[in-house]
Amino acid sequence: MPISHCFPKAFLICVGLLALIYAASLGDAADPATEVCQSEDELWGGEDIHRFYFCLDGQVMSDECDPGTYFVDNSTVSGCVPSDMMNPTCVNLDVKVPDCTGANKMQPQAADEVTNFYLCTSEGPKELSCEDGHAFVDSDGYLGCFNWTQWRNLRNCNN
Repeated sequence: MPISHCFPKAFLICVGLLALIYAASLGDAADPATEVCQSEDELWGGEDIHRFYFCLDGQVMSDECDPGTYFVDNSTVSGCVPSDMMNPTCVNLDVKVPDCTGANKMQPQAADEVTNFYLCTSEGPKELSCEDGHAFVDSDGYLGCFNWTQWRNLRNCNN
């Protein structure tokens, strides 16, 4: 294959990775849910839809929902619920591994887990994770890993 055909693909992959790095470098705000006990006898959630918090002897403790479940605290339920019971804008339902052809091979693609994404490589699709405290967005011109507050706003996932 002539080198002129390889350069555009490598360039686009590089640009995609730079976009992910830039999105990850945007400032993170502290999650107030982790700082002060909000209740001595109830669970509460924070920005990360996987985590929930509780108090034990006046200290904030945290735990995480099992894979495929997300923390919800509203008037009807408080606890970890499966993705099919979630607001569809807050989860990635029916995501398939990309076939790495056409536009799919040029930019990262969403994975089932909102903190992960697929990147096409010479060996095929590879599932990668955003850094801790970040989730993947591919919506309305935004592409990359964003902190939970930004992710919730971009996905319109604000309880």
